[in-house]
Amino acid sequence: MKKIVCTWLLISIVSVLHSGMASANWYEATGQATIERGDINSARQAAIEDALQRATLFAGARLESQQQVIQGILQHHQVTLSSSGELKQVQLLSETHSNQQVFITLKAHILPTASSCQQQVRNSLLVSPIYLHARQDAIYGQLFQLGEHSSRQLLSHLKDFSPNLLIQNLPETLHPEHLTAAAAEQFFGQGQQFILLATINDLSLGEKTSKFWQNRVRERFFSIDVQLYDTYERRVRFQQEYRTSSQWPDENSTPSSHSMAFWRMPYGQKIDQLLRTVALDIEQQTACQPLLGQIRQVKQQQIQFNLGAVHGLKVGDQIRLIQIQRDPQHPEIRRLLDSPLQLTITDLTPEGAWAASPSLQLLNHIQPGDIVTLLGR
Repeated sequence: MKKIVCTWLLISIVSVLHSGMASANWYEATGQATIERGDINSARQAAIEDALQRATLFAGARLESQQQVIQGILQHHQVTLSSSGELKQVQLLSETHSNQQVFITLKAHILPTASSCQQQVRNSLLVSPIYLHARQDAIYGQLFQLGEHSSRQLLSHLKDFSPNLLIQNLPETLHPEHLTAAAAEQFFGQGQQFILLATINDLSLGEKTSKFWQNRVRERFFSIDVQLYDTYERRVRFQQEYRTSSQWPDENSTPSSHSMAFWRMPYGQKIDQLLRTVALDIEQQTACQPLLGQIRQVKQQQIQFNLGAVHGLKVGDQIRLIQIQRDPQHPEIRRLLDSPLQLTITDLTPEGAWAASPSLQLLNHIQPGDIVTLLGR
């Protein structure tokens, strides 16, 4: 289902300090937010949420609601974490203001729950360059390369927030209509289970927001549609539209989107906040997903498949098999059969592995294209 998320309900993680824990399960973090139109209270709340989001991310949990601060203490009943962690206590340590920014440092006591996912393997994520659909709006500020430059920002955030993903970027934009059943099977055979697609749909200008004695400023909008495609299931696993807006100087010369000056503008900062949120959502969607691979070769008692050391596999790991039966008339229709066989990895390369049955059982009924998945360690 497609949802719309607006930035005033989102977090902004711009600057983070992760010091050593004062004691077990304590996490210290600093959050930052921009003061817009003189609204310090909103910036303070955004900075608090920013810092708490980073603290929960370090703890392996996730913040899922906003919160309220009373007398310097974050109220526990106002905060909801994902099932992977429990927030015990949060203390505000300091607040500073500088260059229209609010910085909040806090310390959070977060306990992992028994259901926490201890990810020991790395799934693959293929990132398509962001497509700029709203080219008619890009004429204001000459932002025709914003798709390319936003892609770089998003890749950076994905690498920061998703250490358990093997992230690769495509050289050219991939569109949803390109992901046919045949294309999905080809990507999966190459070891690419997840593909991230994104489209910028709105860069339009709104009404003038400045007073007659102030510099001319208008509101400018930004929206991006994001899809996470699963090549194994051959479907869109996650889709969401993200929207924001901010001030835009109503003048002929503005910084180019490749420059640091652009990303330090209020408008560039809001876009970057959205891209950080996208990265966090993708991390959440891919966390704890099973590692799946495809068999390349069957040789008597052994199989070779397309997962290896870079995915976190080790010699001695146990895997199980999932056989695929295809309709002769419609090869895109598959029936999945869970095999009782369990194999042991005997040899590894960075991106491949060999496995065999401990009893040296013949594997003639297993075919290239069948699926392997790692058993729990």
